[in-house]
Amino acid sequence: MEPGRNLARQGDIVGAIAAYKEAQQRAPDLEISAGQWNTLCWYGSVYEQAESVMFACENAVELDPEVWFIRDSRGLARALTGDTQGAIEDFQFVVENYDNEAYQSEAQGWIEALQNGENPFTEEWLEQLR
Repeated sequence: MEPGRNLARQGDIVGAIAAYKEAQQRAPDLEISAGQWNTLCWYGSVYEQAESVMFACENAVELDPEVWFIRDSRGLARALTGDTQGAIEDFQFVVENYDNEAYQSEAQGWIEALQNGENPFTEEWLEQLR
């Protein structure tokens, strides 16, 4: 899975998805971890291809639904694909389950923006994450 993860980190989301699929085809019993799915979810989102990687976000959450950063990644993808309520739910989980006041405050700000019909995830913000 390392080739797919590396491609995702570099912003080659199409190539990363292909690498994940190829790995699964070569080894049908391959177990892709929540963390590996999360990498594809996160980088696909910050490289503005959230719709293409939503399946990876869902797979990550299905495998490990209690991990705050996995829910955070899916929340970003949901916000970017117009699933405002789903994004709010995921970010609320982050606020309640990650013990970092600064990040909790930031996530709370995202929730409030989304509730007000605003998208806090601007092109500039996404670019900084890359």
